[in-house]
Amino acid sequence: MARTYYTLPWVRYTNFARLLVFLDGCASAALWLTGGHDPYLESSVLKWTITGSVFELACIGIIKMLLLFHAFAKLEDFALAMLEDPYVPRIVATKRNLHAFTIALSLASLVYASIKGGLVLNAILNHPEYAPMHITYNVSVISAVAFSLVEFVTAILGPLFLRRLQIIRIKHELTDEDETKEKEEKKKANLGRLFSLAKPEWLLLLVGMLGLIVASASSMAAPLFFGFVVDAATHKSMSAVNSTVLVLFLIFAGGSIASLLRSWAFTLAGYRVVCRIRRDLFAAIIRQEVAFFDINRTGELTNRLSSDTAVLQNAVTVNISMLVRYLFQILGSIIIMFTQSAALTGVLLSVVPIVAIGAVQYGNFVKDIRKNFQDALGSAGTVAEESISSIRTVRSFRGEPKSQASYDKEVALSYKYGKSLAVLTGVFNGLIGIISQGAIALVLWYGGKLVHLNVTTGGTQGISVGILTAFMLYTLNVAMAFAFLASLYGDFMQAVGASIRIFALMDRQPEVSNEGGQHLMEFNGELEFEDVHFKYPSRPENEVLKGVSFDMKPGQVMALVGPSGGGKSTIVNLIERFYEPTSGSVKLDGVSLSELDPMFFRRKISMVSQEPSLFACSIKDNIAYGKDATDEEIEQAARMANAHDFITSFEEGYKTLVGERGVRLSGGQKQRVAIARALIMDPKILLLDEATSALDAESEHLVQEAIDRAMVGRTVLIIAHRLSTVRNASQVLVINHGRIAEKGTHDELVGKGGIYKKLVLRQLSAAGGAINTIPEDLILDDETDEVIELANGLD
Repeated sequence: MARTYYTLPWVRYTNFARLLVFLDGCASAALWLTGGHDPYLESSVLKWTITGSVFELACIGIIKMLLLFHAFAKLEDFALAMLEDPYVPRIVATKRNLHAFTIALSLASLVYASIKGGLVLNAILNHPEYAPMHITYNVSVISAVAFSLVEFVTAILGPLFLRRLQIIRIKHELTDEDETKEKEEKKKANLGRLFSLAKPEWLLLLVGMLGLIVASASSMAAPLFFGFVVDAATHKSMSAVNSTVLVLFLIFAGGSIASLLRSWAFTLAGYRVVCRIRRDLFAAIIRQEVAFFDINRTGELTNRLSSDTAVLQNAVTVNISMLVRYLFQILGSIIIMFTQSAALTGVLLSVVPIVAIGAVQYGNFVKDIRKNFQDALGSAGTVAEESISSIRTVRSFRGEPKSQASYDKEVALSYKYGKSLAVLTGVFNGLIGIISQGAIALVLWYGGKLVHLNVTTGGTQGISVGILTAFMLYTLNVAMAFAFLASLYGDFMQAVGASIRIFALMDRQPEVSNEGGQHLMEFNGELEFEDVHFKYPSRPENEVLKGVSFDMKPGQVMALVGPSGGGKSTIVNLIERFYEPTSGSVKLDGVSLSELDPMFFRRKISMVSQEPSLFACSIKDNIAYGKDATDEEIEQAARMANAHDFITSFEEGYKTLVGERGVRLSGGQKQRVAIARALIMDPKILLLDEATSALDAESEHLVQEAIDRAMVGRTVLIIAHRLSTVRNASQVLVINHGRIAEKGTHDELVGKGGIYKKLVLRQLSAAGGAINTIPEDLILDDETDEVIELANGLD
């Protein structure tokens, strides 16, 4: 059933907005007509005063109703048109301009109504003769302020409803399936979820909050006491000045202690939060399937762990404390200001809506820019990480200029976004400064009039110099607090941008689970591939394996040979369950790998790859990486891998640091450490992926000896280049273009005269063997022009 037009978020929003402005216009006109005034238009205009008439409020309400009603109707049309094609520049620009118009008009109305309300209130309190207001007039002013405020809030919430509308499928027909899909979306990053990260630190935050309240209260008391001092000094009462200053000093001392407590609690909570986020984020990253790392670059992931989490650290603790502090400062100051002079407070509050809308719009603008800025920094970090970790390759191929150019490109992109941020921040801070200073000047002008009135009336009306002094200090406090709040809003938007990336990783569920499943009572090591098809998730258009089926009995040695790119290493990856087959199944002891607990069967399988990955720690720690082993077990594994002699030749022996990725060891030494790491697990199944192909002759001999010992009594799958290994294998599979092209023993395959024999003959010819010429029909084409190195010759 199609989703009805009137239930769409944006339509409901615009319908509410039009109803609101219609009621505003009707209420304004009705209150003016029933207000007990001169009903003639000319008389209303001629007799108008700002505190004695509401005629202009009726006119504003009616004009505003017509303009906003039409604007919201047009916004609805343009928004629905954007569902069909959201990238039409004219529609996007018109929609943006209309939205800005609704905000500006409702804000102007709110500012005027607020100023009028403040002046009317001042007239009622201090100059009743200038405010001959009927009760209906008072209701008109209150109605104008209330309707304008709701209209302003409605206008700035427009983008939120538009985003909700755009979540729904952009099609001619919006179905219930789209609505269900919308409801099932993962949790989005927002300020609420951001703040929830600090919940476990509630006790520290409570302590910090108590300190914050006390410190803020002490700072808010200061202007009031300054005013007392001024008034006391004016009346030449030094005893009052002394006692007031003493109390103020005690208040400041208590506030300083509370501030110390606040700073300690929030800073400690921040470090604890960021440590927990980093642990959770790393756990979320490390549990992802291998295909995830094929797509996502290492530098980007490490940037999430470092830069993005640092942004969140301040957002969820220090910035929260600052937010509460400034809100407390604003509210407390305004309350105290109202007790001193309601009229001056009304003048000051007239600028609040302008600052609020400015902060919201600034935050919306910088949110995406700061997210792009963080992304650009992450990309630059990725380029740097790749270049530095591969410095030998960079140096060998004279790649420094190329790496520098790539890094400069990403840094330039980040600078571009940073420049935009600088412009927006400068413009915003300048506007906020002008508004704040204008408000201070306005308060000073009006306060001066009230002080003059106080002097001329002998203190019966107006305010004293001390009250004006205190009021000006409170005005500065409020202005600075609003400026800091606006800055905090931008910081929170930056944190939201960072949290979008962090939560996306933390919420992501791996497609290949690393835990859960069966544990076999007895593990024999029988391996079976059953009609396996496979495509790498990063290359879904290319099918790597096409119906591969074979069976390995416990203790059997199987060799995989064939041209490069045929799918040999992919078979090893599937046995380790780094990936799931596209179709078919891989079984251990008759049970599908998808039903077994990976943590269980990986304890029974060890792999040695062509390029072993060693960690930047000691040789001992590298060997014992997969098992909590004793020194005796580590040494035994090293001896079996022909590694003990070269390890003990080092000054620090097994405690020798291997450097990043084993850079301090030779290729053969790294390979033997990797074999020792595999053997210490005492695996039932041993996977050898071209373990000797990149070694020199001496290293290859030592590694091959270690491999021969490691194979005894185990199920072994070898991607091999040596004839001695292949000839002794129980079975040889020739993998070509993702299929098993040939299967059998070495002698059987040579006798068939197929691909396997061609590979053997080509290698022997390249190695200068007994066969010096090759028949034309045995030469491989270019696509499979790769030969297995078989060193011992044919019988």
